[in-house]
Order: sequence, then C-alpha cells, then structure tokens
Amino acid sequence: MNDGAETLDEDGAAARWQPQARPWIAGATPALPLAQRWSIAFERARRWEFWPAWLYYIPIVAWILWLGVKHRSWTAFTAANPAIEAGGVVGERKHQALAPLQKNAPDLAATFALIDTGTTAQRLRAAFQFAHRHGYPVVLKPDIGSRGRGVFVARNAEAVRDYLDRFDGALIAQRYVDGEEFGVFVARRPGEREPRVLSIVNKTFPQLTGDGRHSLRQLILADARARLISAALFSRWATQLDAVPPAGERIQLVEIGAHCRGSLFLDATSQCTPELVATLTRLVDAVPGYGFGRIDLRVPSAAHLQRGEGLQVLELNGVTAESAHIYHPDTPLLSGYAAMFRQWALAFEIGAAQARAGAVVTPPLELLRLFREDLARGDRWF
Repeated sequence: MNDGAETLDEDGAAARWQPQARPWIAGATPALPLAQRWSIAFERARRWEFWPAWLYYIPIVAWILWLGVKHRSWTAFTAANPAIEAGGVVGERKHQALAPLQKNAPDLAATFALIDTGTTAQRLRAAFQFAHRHGYPVVLKPDIGSRGRGVFVARNAEAVRDYLDRFDGALIAQRYVDGEEFGVFVARRPGEREPRVLSIVNKTFPQLTGDGRHSLRQLILADARARLISAALFSRWATQLDAVPPAGERIQLVEIGAHCRGSLFLDATSQCTPELVATLTRLVDAVPGYGFGRIDLRVPSAAHLQRGEGLQVLELNGVTAESAHIYHPDTPLLSGYAAMFRQWALAFEIGAAQARAGAVVTPPLELLRLFREDLARGDRWF
C-alpha cells in the first residue's frame, strides 16, 4: 500500500510538488500591488466565466420563475430526479445516488464508504480501514456539498486525522482515481430507453513548469490564466510560494474538478458516441429514479470515454448541476445562457412528467429551508 508520501507523474518520476497547506487553515497570503490587483480584477470582470454566481444567475432565476408560471408549479423541477432528495437541487446526500450505483454496477463506480456522524475515534477507524483497503491518496468530502466545497485529497494518515478532527459531519471517503476527468450531463424522460447527452466537459487541471529561477508565486503571476485564480492558488500553496521549482519540474496547481476551485473546463461534447451512450444507459439504469444531472467521472483517456470503457463515477449530481461546457474559455455569454435556459426548460418538463407518474414535488417553502441550511453549512467548509 502506498503510504501517501508521494505520487507518480506520467513519466514515472516522483511528483515532489504537492500542496502542503491545509485549505481549512487560513494563512497569510502575500498582498499584490494595487495595480496588479486592479489588472486581475478587470480581466476577471471581462470574462464572464469568472463572474460571481449570483450575478450570472440573475437572468436564469427570472427564466425559472417564468417556467414555474408556465407549468403551474414553482418547483416542478424537484421531481426530475426521484432518486435524490429534492431532485438534487440543494442539500442532497451524495451517497443516495452513489450507493445504488456501487451495488448495481460496481465496475462503474469509484469505490466509496459513508463515514457517518459518531465519535472521532469511530470515524477515524472507519477512514483508516478504508485507506488500508484502497491505499492513499484518499478523497474526503462532505456527504452534503456542492461546487467542490470541502473536497480534499488526503495523501497520508496525518491529513486524514486533521480533516476528521476538524469536521464532524457525515463524510464520504472515496478511492482516488487517476486519469482524465469529465462531466457528462444527461437527461432522460420517463419511458425513454437511452439518456440524451446535453453536455460533455473535460475538466483539466492547470499546470506550470519550473525554470529554476522564478519562485512558484512569480510563475503563477506570470501565467495568463493562473494569475486570474491567484487568490485561491496562494492559499492552497501558501507554504511553498517562495520556493523555486527546478527547471522542467511540473506543478499541477489544482486537483479538484470544480471550476470555482480553478479547474479549466473545455467543451468535449463532440466526443459523445453511441458506445458512450450505451454505457451511460447502463449507468443510469443502475440508479433507479436518476435521469437528469451531471455525472462527474474519470477515465484513463478521452479514447476510453468515446469507447464507453473504464468509466469511474465520482459523483452523480442533480438538477442544479450545470451543463459545464459553457465555461469553455471565450464561450459567448449568450451561448452560455441559451444552454442554461434549455437545461432548465427540460428540467421542468421532465419534473412535471415525473410528478404525473407519482414522484414527489418539494414545496417552495421546504426548498427555501434547504437553501438556508446549505448557506449555514457553507460557513463550516473551506
């Protein structure tokens, strides 16, 4: 079993550059000169993919309200995924969808275990048992979470202990899967045999290459994209910013497949094939009631994705997951809105159909309560 001290890069050499800072421990980060801060802020404002979520979603919320009037149900979309609480809009538990997948199609699931609430000793014992069976690194994440919140790659027992000592909510321990990460958004109406693929996004992780002369901080600020997420990167790499990577040393800056955490999303919808759809059909069939959302998965390569081979599902997301191909750099804003408008129209349509078949629609006040609880949870997680 790998002790987690190091991982291997694609050339087989030890990847010495791993983030040492714990993301839940606030540390001092270097302040940038005012001119540089303004330059970064201007560039982020110019590219809508970096806008705050509340700003981008204003027209989408208006569209959702109109769809509620049209369908005579403000929350019909919550019935689109009967397998997940409230359709996966907010507050859903990740294990609800992952458990039936792991049971019914284990070859498609990145093995996980639920670490429920209990004493610290009980939780640590469960986490260490999982790590002993599957090796390090281990992915730890809250059972209820979104947008990469609380997701952490623990490379050794010390990191696992530190994480569980600080966070006492229900967690998932998941086997770390190497390879390329994709988000595949599917939609299947009641009675349809195959899901439709609305979107495929390749989640890539920005890298830098050392030159033996500049510090990691300088390399980040010199990179056209990395500088735009420098605040997050400075926090993640706080203890190594002044170190100088050797010439040719590659540093993977991000390892969580969330756009808000710095991943670069590339439109890969063209890679959809009949073979992939066949595997996705088997996958969706393995989770009764799941039919609308984004499937986050890893595969050995894009060729494997096209053949529908080697898929390892990390998460099954619900209604509020995004057709994430819209975050491909330089995608026109109106194209992004058009995709999201189509997605929500389909969510209402499928939700209404599921409701007619007996699925439960979450009432508006109950949905509001779930949103408020989620906001409170957000204060606990990095």
